[in-house]
Amino acid sequence: MKNIARNKLLLMILSFLVLLATALFHVYILEGEQKLIWMIFLAILICFVIAHNLKVATLKKDLEAEVQKNRDAHDRLMIKYQIESTLSKISSKLSFADNLDEKIEESLGMLGELCNADRAYVFRVTDGEDTVSNTHEWCAKDVEPQKDMLQNLSASDYHWWLEKLTSEGAVHIKDIEELPPEAKAEKDLLTSQDIKSLIALPFFIENDIAGFIGFDNIRETNEWTKQDIEALNTYSNLLAMAFRKNSISEELNLERRQLLSIFDSMEEPVYVSDPSTHEILYVNKFLKQIIEENPIGKKCYHVLQGLNEPCDFCTNPIILKNKNQTYKWEYHNPLTERDYLVMDRIIKWIDGNDVRLEMAHDITEIKQAEKAIKQNEENFIKIIDNSPLPIAIMNSLGEFKYTNHKLSEMIGYTIEDIPTISKWWNTVYPDPEYRRKVQQNWNEVSKEKESGFSGEWIIRCLDGTERQVVVYFAKTNDNTVFIINDLTELKNTQSALMVDESCLETLHELSYMNGLSIDNIRNFALTEGIKLTGSEAGVLGFFDENKYLSSVITQPENILKIYGFTDNDLISGLQSCYRWTELLENKKPLIMNEPNEIELARCPDIFKRMNILSYLAAPIIYENDVVGFLAVANKKDDYTKNDARQLSLITQMMGDMILLKRSEDELKDYNSKLEEINNELRKVNDELHSLDEMKSNFLATMSHELKTPLISIMGFGELVGDETLGPLNKEQKRAMKVVNSNSGQLKRLIESLLFMSSLQAKNYQYEYSELRLSQIIDKALSIISMENTDKQLTVENTISDSLPFVSGDSNYLSEVFIHLIDNAFKFTPSGGSISISGKHEETGIHIVIEDTGIGIPDTKIMKTFDSFYQLDGSLTRRYGGAGIGLNICKRITEDHGGKLWLESVEGMGTKVHVILPAMNTVLSPSISS
Repeated sequence: MKNIARNKLLLMILSFLVLLATALFHVYILEGEQKLIWMIFLAILICFVIAHNLKVATLKKDLEAEVQKNRDAHDRLMIKYQIESTLSKISSKLSFADNLDEKIEESLGMLGELCNADRAYVFRVTDGEDTVSNTHEWCAKDVEPQKDMLQNLSASDYHWWLEKLTSEGAVHIKDIEELPPEAKAEKDLLTSQDIKSLIALPFFIENDIAGFIGFDNIRETNEWTKQDIEALNTYSNLLAMAFRKNSISEELNLERRQLLSIFDSMEEPVYVSDPSTHEILYVNKFLKQIIEENPIGKKCYHVLQGLNEPCDFCTNPIILKNKNQTYKWEYHNPLTERDYLVMDRIIKWIDGNDVRLEMAHDITEIKQAEKAIKQNEENFIKIIDNSPLPIAIMNSLGEFKYTNHKLSEMIGYTIEDIPTISKWWNTVYPDPEYRRKVQQNWNEVSKEKESGFSGEWIIRCLDGTERQVVVYFAKTNDNTVFIINDLTELKNTQSALMVDESCLETLHELSYMNGLSIDNIRNFALTEGIKLTGSEAGVLGFFDENKYLSSVITQPENILKIYGFTDNDLISGLQSCYRWTELLENKKPLIMNEPNEIELARCPDIFKRMNILSYLAAPIIYENDVVGFLAVANKKDDYTKNDARQLSLITQMMGDMILLKRSEDELKDYNSKLEEINNELRKVNDELHSLDEMKSNFLATMSHELKTPLISIMGFGELVGDETLGPLNKEQKRAMKVVNSNSGQLKRLIESLLFMSSLQAKNYQYEYSELRLSQIIDKALSIISMENTDKQLTVENTISDSLPFVSGDSNYLSEVFIHLIDNAFKFTPSGGSISISGKHEETGIHIVIEDTGIGIPDTKIMKTFDSFYQLDGSLTRRYGGAGIGLNICKRITEDHGGKLWLESVEGMGTKVHVILPAMNTVLSPSISS
């Protein structure tokens, strides 16, 4: 600016000298006509000088304005960067904090100093929203703390404050003196703390207000900026997630303690050890009494076997290779001189690591009985009579010579009812195919061995119940002795601990679809029914009041068109099926596997032409009446009772949801019509006002009742009360809690579906701004890390803040990296690693997200970008997801002018590449730092 002023002064002096010289020349040298010409020239020159000076002044003013504008933009950008950087640090603290209260105090200090507040605080709602307490507080220098005086404040005394938080989402008071009269109680409380101005925002946990956070000033009144409010709002969300995570962690610890209490109640040895180090992590009370020492932290082979190195028969390699299966084996312990039927399995421990769970069933008596049978024929019958296990003796002709009382007590049949092995097959194995498998197994085992283990089977008792048993046998000279061990109760315990996760996840997803349309609910239920049962096709139909089919939907959608049929053809074929009446009257699932010639002849023609070889149909029951059905067909294997149970659970919840949605729609129509009638009646006669109030109260009550989450309660009530699960026990209660623990991930799947719908309908618009990818990726990594704290992964993020800006929509690009990082966490097992790197290339900013997960086959990489595609159905159940994340990410990236592709090796890991165009402007080091 000084150079410009100096140049302007020199120009003015030079102009004055030129004018002076011209004037002297005109006066003393020119005459006549020449003098007139020079006077005109002089006037023009003077006008030119004046105009030039005015232009210079205007340029100077414009330049100063532009400089000030750039300074303001720079200051705003710096403030935004400081806020985002601080919030990112706070997010990291709250995500990985062991001591949550301490980290909240630290984060309040960081946020309070950033926003120039005198105090920053957190209030929690306690005792069912009856009281609020100041749980965390930060104070600036020389500011008195108020936390101890703000405990157990009655919510009823501060209606104005809580109502404003709930209805408007914030309380922003620029000057305490300007509070309205109805806020007198709040004004008195704030004045007692010398507060001049404040800002407070609520935070919610599971849609309920859990408290509020805020800033206040005591030195002077202040109007909080937009950046302060946005920072406080973001912090409230982070705080709610931190509290929720802490609550979930406490619930999980409680569930694990309950599980250990079950183990302690078992009268069999149970212990948990590290399969890598062989260190004992837990033993139940029964085994601890046998060992008579504290084994925790010691090597299992030393404590249990008295060895100095791992046992040569250790099953760790076997169960680590097959983590989802239980390995069963027999073992004789030389220290205790006991024989055991051992069951080993890999489970998740408290720290999230894979550990070995071993449950041993003492079969010493069984082994001793076998030895006694071979050693002393004379005492054989006595041993059988006194045995606590069911035993039978069969001669070489296949005739039963003797069965003890325990066997008759278990199955209900006597030796007169089952005199031969042939009668045994036909009686306790009524299903022909299952009987064939049992007989084939016995024929093979009995030819190869003289004694041993002949298999684990399900037998049918006289009262119709089924028992799961293990059959041992030993051959003597002319006889074969069968010893049966009833594992039914043990299997029930295992089943309770290992609930069918696939079905529970489907029910949970379905319970959160009450905000979607009936078509969405029906299509989802039909799709999941086909997946869970491993079928090729399915149909969903509903009856009218006369029990006639009124509508059907099929999957695949074009299956009828392929075979040249219509919906009406399918409806006619279904109604002509000879088993239709059985479904309506019995109200139970129907199963047909490998139909015989008679059944094939009686099947509708449409079934034959569409090659329907097997099917499973489950009724939809509402108020003890069949209102519809869901049927699946052509499973590779036979349909089982477990398939029927899963399909029944889905149909029951889906039917209740659809009928409730219809009731809601009918109530809305009724409400609309009633409102029209009331408007007309109000105009005619004001005396009907009392009737209108009655109607309004009725509708308000009905609306309140309908908002109650009946769907989830009814769905899981069906699960607990279903006869197939048996009587109610603690483990079934635990199953309900497991469902709720996955709500965070399930919410992401539902949001992805809604997100996909908006993209397909093109009902969106990008709002471009300058973005720093490092901040977007840091934020995404913090969110996903909080949801996966139970995984032991090594995460390395080397994205530099010095990378150039990109132009894009912050929300949509955040969604991209949340999906990509979530996939890396989801498909990488514990012990793996994830790295995130980026660099500036000619084509733009190149981001690489690499994991050591399960990888993708070469032939299926391109298909992963298709909507709703998963590598196979088992991955959907194991890892979750709707199969639309990569489709969303690719579309958003390409809309921003970028590219997204994958590199993967099956079993080794996956690399995701994202390239986004860089902006020409690069921040200076002072800004980027």
